[in-house]
Amino acid sequence: MDWLDLLAVQGTLKSLLQHHTSKASILRCSAFFTVQLSHPYMTTGKTIALTRRTFVGKVMSLLLNMLSRLVITFLPRSKRLLISWLQSPSAVILEPRK
Repeated sequence: MDWLDLLAVQGTLKSLLQHHTSKASILRCSAFFTVQLSHPYMTTGKTIALTRRTFVGKVMSLLLNMLSRLVITFLPRSKRLLISWLQSPSAVILEPRK
């Protein structure tokens, strides 16, 4: 994979995975906290609330992010370029009617 392929993948993933990336960074930050699923932390002051539901949601988001990157990486170049073209701003601009 050359650097042009990486740029195409990066541009495509930027719009597809922006939401998932932000959740993944939250998960990485919360990995520093000890998680006890039987007794979730309560919100007090500056303590981060990490309940079972939010923890599972963040893990699932991270896994979906990783799976999406893996699928995009192994797509044939023609399909990656098609996806990139479909998401480019120029594809949205329509020519005026005559």
